[in-house]
Amino acid sequence: MLITFKSIAAAPVQMFGNVALQLLELMGRLPKAPGALFAEDVAEALALLQQGLSELEAQEQAELPEESDIKEKPAVIPLKHRAVPLIALLQAAIREKKGVSWE
Repeated sequence: MLITFKSIAAAPVQMFGNVALQLLELMGRLPKAPGALFAEDVAEALALLQQGLSELEAQEQAELPEESDIKEKPAVIPLKHRAVPLIALLQAAIREKKGVSWE
């Protein structure tokens, strides 16, 4: 399943459903589609998302495997890297004072 985030302020952003739902939870939203944020709620959602990503990163750093374990496991793309396009869309929506929707 793919979820597409849309705003008049920026190009649409498509994400795999599981990643998008995680990001929605970090934004303080229910992990379901479709949904939307009013323009006045976007800044708060972005702040919550960035705070949640920082907390996850700190938690992941604490759980880093030893060097010998790294060679055996495939590389995992951190959620903060996957969130970059959505963060850019939210920032554009804040600048333009526009809402954001997803489906």
